[in-house]
Amino acid sequence: MWRFGRRPGRASRGADIGALLVPEAFGADPVLRTACEAVREGEVESGLPLLAESREAPELRVLRAVELGRAAADRPGGVAALVESGADRADAVLWLGYALLARIPAGAVGGAGASTAERKAASAALHEAGDALEAAAGMRPDDAAPWEGLQTVATGLDADREDKDRIWREIIARAPHLFPAHMTRVRALRPPPGESAGPGAAEEMFAFAGSVADTAPEGSPLPAVLALAHAEHLRRERDRLRGEGNMDFIVDGAMGRLYGEAVQELFAFARDWVARAVPHLRDAQAHHLFGWAFHKAEMTEAARWHLSAVGGLRCDLPWSLFGRASTEAGRAMAELGVDPARDPGA
Repeated sequence: MWRFGRRPGRASRGADIGALLVPEAFGADPVLRTACEAVREGEVESGLPLLAESREAPELRVLRAVELGRAAADRPGGVAALVESGADRADAVLWLGYALLARIPAGAVGGAGASTAERKAASAALHEAGDALEAAAGMRPDDAAPWEGLQTVATGLDADREDKDRIWREIIARAPHLFPAHMTRVRALRPPPGESAGPGAAEEMFAFAGSVADTAPEGSPLPAVLALAHAEHLRRERDRLRGEGNMDFIVDGAMGRLYGEAVQELFAFARDWVARAVPHLRDAQAHHLFGWAFHKAEMTEAARWHLSAVGGLRCDLPWSLFGRASTEAGRAMAELGVDPARDPGA
């Protein structure tokens, strides 16, 4: 599936381009940016109308809950206080859960570079977020958003399989095609770090992602989750090489590329999606996933097309698996000649 061989790096304007990119949520939902700016400035109540408006739209509700959570990461007390001020309790507690999740540093749970103290602190924070999200789920039983947050908690804590499967069933019973939930499910099925990296180690993750791609509604961006499975696999191979004691420059040189049937399958899914695409809040995310995969496959034209299609929008995945998301995405764009400043509406 992955071929390993030296591929020299080259200087790029990755950091410069990355600095121009803004979160995908602000492109998909323009009013969200204004609300998040207000929340960061202390006007916490500004986020409540957006959550209230999205109660019947799971994709929009999760998108808003995640981004508002990031905006309130330094103000969880302000979000909690909204309940006492008469705000809708379910909305406020849902928001609090996502704000607590946003406070956890990337890589602090299960990250190879995290200290014992950092892992313990992150675990405690995940449990605290889980308590809030469980409460939110109980307050509005038909809401898929708390369950999507709980899936993130369970994945971060590496909960037992029965618990992960229970949460997944709760999500799809409420929102069977929720894009971020499928992304997190792929990550929940990745092999644990200590498991042997044999050829069948990631079989279940790929089987799930492939099934999602095969059965996605026509025009849905869901087939892109298969690219995420490949990114998780490549990240695992990188970690394996590092675990064997290889120096970083050797690992970087040995990173593989996607080829053969795997990339042909991805190209077919991407082509079919583009031909029948129905506008979706997660279109930029799908373009980033396919763009990453085709860049790794050295399919320059396809990669350039998908990364041009994102305009100036940034997505954390899959780029954050390999470094700082904005820098990694910017580097790929620079190598492909994509300039969001020159052609933001491509």
